Amino acid sequence: MIPPPQRQLPIFPLSSVLFPQMMLPLQVFEDRYKRMLRDCLEADSRFGVALIKEGAEVGEPATPHTIGTVARIRRVSPGEDGRYGVLVLGERRFRIREMLQWKPYEKAVVSFPVEIEGDPPMSTNEVEAIRYKAAVFLRTLLGLQGGWSRKVESPTDPIDLSYYIASVTRGDPRRQQEILEALSARKRLELLLPLIESGAEANTKEMQERFLLKGTRLN
Repeated sequence: MIPPPQRQLPIFPLSSVLFPQMMLPLQVFEDRYKRMLRDCLEADSRFGVALIKEGAEVGEPATPHTIGTVARIRRVSPGEDGRYGVLVLGERRFRIREMLQWKPYEKAVVSFPVEIEGDPPMSTNEVEAIRYKAAVFLRTLLGLQGGWSRKVESPTDPIDLSYYIASVTRGDPRRQQEILEALSARKRLELLLPLIESGAEANTKEMQERFLLKGTRLN
């Protein structure tokens, strides 16, 4: 058996989860992570984002979950207060094999899990049904923000679709970590379906309540 490819990767433990294909804005203000940012920009502009398992974002090094996502730096904006606004794009999942260092910032040897669709493979009808429900959820989400869209596009590949839906849903980080760690796209979508169904229902209810309140006037 061919061993999975490995590399060394700086690790940025956070209290939120990054998924592949997801854009995430970050604020970098601690000296140790400013140094990590400089080192990354001098290399290939990539570091790992992993949900904190034990510890906190600020202060002593935190223990990260072993499954995270490679983040590629897309934009860096220096702030007047010494902070850096950083926009990253999630690329692919990684698994921490060995922690190499904790200071000045965390660094690990990581490997990259193979992405699989699941068994049995998903049928076209299954995928289209999920895409429809995702579109309903996103329309209600846009409606809450005052927008509207006749057509919502989403990937047709089950793996890409699973990460696309994961990137637009919000919730408990521990639940999101469970979704990130799912072994297949089928399992991820099974975990995501209840979230987008209940989310669409909650969004619709909130829009209706807003409409009723807007239509009520007190003389």
